[in-house]
Amino acid sequence: MHAVTRRRTWIQSFAFAGLLAAALAPAQAGRLDDIVARGVLRVGSTGDYKPFSYRQSGGEFIGMDVEQAGELARALGVRLELVPTSWPTLMADLGADKFDLALGGVSVTAERQRRALFSVAYLHDGKTPITRCENVARFRTLAQIDQPDVRLIVNPGGTNERFARARAPRAQLTVYPDNVTIFGRIVSGAADLMMTDAIEARLQQRLHPQLCAVHPEAPFDLTDKAILLPRDGALKAYVDHWLQQRLDHGDVRRSLERWLAFPWGLAPLRQAIDQRLLLAQDVARAKWNAKAAIEDLPREEVVIAAAVRQGAALGLPEAWTRSVFRAQIEASKTVQRALYARWQADGAGRFDDAPDLAKTIRPELDRLTTQLLRAMADNQALLHDRERAGDIAAAMRGLQARAVNEAAAEQAVAPFLVSVD
Repeated sequence: MHAVTRRRTWIQSFAFAGLLAAALAPAQAGRLDDIVARGVLRVGSTGDYKPFSYRQSGGEFIGMDVEQAGELARALGVRLELVPTSWPTLMADLGADKFDLALGGVSVTAERQRRALFSVAYLHDGKTPITRCENVARFRTLAQIDQPDVRLIVNPGGTNERFARARAPRAQLTVYPDNVTIFGRIVSGAADLMMTDAIEARLQQRLHPQLCAVHPEAPFDLTDKAILLPRDGALKAYVDHWLQQRLDHGDVRRSLERWLAFPWGLAPLRQAIDQRLLLAQDVARAKWNAKAAIEDLPREEVVIAAAVRQGAALGLPEAWTRSVFRAQIEASKTVQRALYARWQADGAGRFDDAPDLAKTIRPELDRLTTQLLRAMADNQALLHDRERAGDIAAAMRGLQARAVNEAAAEQAVAPFLVSVD
């Protein structure tokens, strides 16, 4: 109690020193006191903008600005609560008091400044095209892009869409709802290019070798990234002081470098593991209906041998492939055993919605096997780098299957959390 009182007193005195509380008429008076009294800092984030904020399939947020949010909460002595939002609803959600501030690569714009405050800027950036590498020469200028035959794609509700509409009004504009998979539309040829921030273009060209950022060193405009705040002078004064210290000490620069180098390319591997483990529930229902045993050792050896052959063609060591697929099978059996135990206790009957094991489930498992092996091959050097063990562990945490069976999820990812010699 005394610690909270001292922290509140310090915050109040700091706010007076900032002189902003008197200069503004805050709609959320006493926001800092509210945060401390609540013991929670609520931070809105879209979770779709690497390297700032990315929400993994299991619901966990990771990224540079997620890390910054955690540091700010620790500085305040409170717990962090991340609140999902979206670019189209960002300002309305802030106005509705769904969160105390927003972090996640938010750009400073005049429209947003009319309704809210921003912290000091922590990154200077600007809009630039990203396209297939063979098309770079076609899209160097806005005059080239602003043509009726150019297929321009953007995510909805943010500065990318506003820039595209204002600066390339004659282009064929597609507003695509998913900022995570949007770059695949350019890779596939469904769109010619996207307008986005230079930092995102640089990162996405690394994740998609077919794509190239067009002059990211000289973007079409200049914008700042900052923390979006309600109109509360005391909160802004505190956040500005805290953030400026991190900028002066190089903390923000080091965090950005670390998250730009983060193994974002492990997403297909994590997704294959996750989907395979979630499928164990269907496997269990099919076996239960057939009154079959969970364990089928001959079948398991067939599966592993096939994975070894497929992996060898991709240059994967046999011992590694065996350990990975043995772990996937054991994790699946952990899920199945837990479900069998529950159904036996409940006296469960037949499941009418259970898919056919041979016709439906096994073909899907085969598809996931191919995806998993390809992802292992694409990331083999990274997955064997002992110095990247922490990043790999963070990239593999966000499994939806953890909600089904935490122990099984740990079994499934275990082979990737230790370096293989």
